[in-house]
Amino acid sequence: MFKKNIIIKDKKDLRKFYSNIKYYRTPLFIFTKFYSDNKEIEKIIEALNIKRRCKRIRFIYDEACDEVDKFCEGKNFCCFKNGVCRNKLKNGCCRKCFHVTDKGCPSRNLACKLFFCSKITDKHKILLFDDLKILYALPFRCRLIVRHDFFTLREEILMDMYIGWITILFIRYFYRSICHFLYRRFRKAKA
Repeated sequence: MFKKNIIIKDKKDLRKFYSNIKYYRTPLFIFTKFYSDNKEIEKIIEALNIKRRCKRIRFIYDEACDEVDKFCEGKNFCCFKNGVCRNKLKNGCCRKCFHVTDKGCPSRNLACKLFFCSKITDKHKILLFDDLKILYALPFRCRLIVRHDFFTLREEILMDMYIGWITILFIRYFYRSICHFLYRRFRKAKA
């Protein structure tokens, strides 16, 4: 096993590291163990040292969700009172997802966690996708999937990223949008 120590002294080195991550993920570095003393890239180094693709994707996704949860901990951006926000939407979902229950959302969906309506983004500093540096350890197509995969369960998102084909993703989007449409129609007809 080869060892590669990544030394970051200034912002230029940090930018160079972020631009080189795409090479560090390739099979050329499969037998390389990465090291660094920099705390800012500690989780990225840990992700790069996971050599199995499925485990790496799962680790990166979970760490990004944990980072968002840590940022939002104790903050009530949407001013929820009794499960209703200032826009009169219930259970913490502004976009009318059908996974939401009376106790909130059962999924750890990163796209949903980072979505805030324009009233919130105008008043508060919120976390954006670009602020989650650990996502740079994912390939571009996986970052695209994570950014746009609303209303899905964690396992479905991970499966989309494992597959990694954008065409299959759009087919699944189309299928999900039909399911959402039918669900809303059925709910309106029932009420």
